[in-house]
Amino acid sequence: MISGMFGSRIVAGLTTLFNVLALNLAMVVAALPLITAPIAVSAASAALDQWRLGGEDRVVRQFIIEFRARWSVRTALGAGIPMAAAVVGVAEIRHFVREASPAGRAGLVLGGCALLITLAGLGYVFQLAADDHGLSPVDMWSVSARLAVRNLLAAGPLSAVPVAGVAILAARDPAVLLLGLPVFLLYELKLVARPGLRRAGLLPGPPVEHALGEGVAVQREAASAP
Repeated sequence: MISGMFGSRIVAGLTTLFNVLALNLAMVVAALPLITAPIAVSAASAALDQWRLGGEDRVVRQFIIEFRARWSVRTALGAGIPMAAAVVGVAEIRHFVREASPAGRAGLVLGGCALLITLAGLGYVFQLAADDHGLSPVDMWSVSARLAVRNLLAAGPLSAVPVAGVAILAARDPAVLLLGLPVFLLYELKLVARPGLRRAGLLPGPPVEHALGEGVAVQREAASAP
């Protein structure tokens, strides 16, 4: 009996490892054109949720389904602009680090704060995109930025540390990205974001007007009126 339980745990562990590596490979390959990277990340995020909540362990099949369903300008902009902002923020930090002037130091501080907020907001963006509340990109950025600032003390470091770790490892040897690190990073960012989304009533997928503000609710009512 004990050997049977031990064997089943080994099989479950190997299955999990295989699924992680398979989903990671699918996401990396789909993101290679760069322009499709936001859609690939959003699809992988949704596939992870289906695996975690619904027990759908055919992750590559689910990824393909989600990738096709999310092929839109809204998804590309919604997840792509924050990802691009993070890349630009890293480039600005590298630029200001070389500057020894007071202006350079001030730019380093301001750029570091902006980058920290951006990284803290990525998890909220990815989770909201996966839940597909029907938000416009601007609404999703607004909600994510508010939650990132509100939970910055916790979400900031918990998001920045794994991002920095994966970035350093990938800079030394890009091949490590095939070992599941992108999926691990995606899961970590979403995990950090879930408490803030749950407190805001945005997990899983309830109406979101209270988090967006009355202005958006009024606009939606006006759009739906005959």
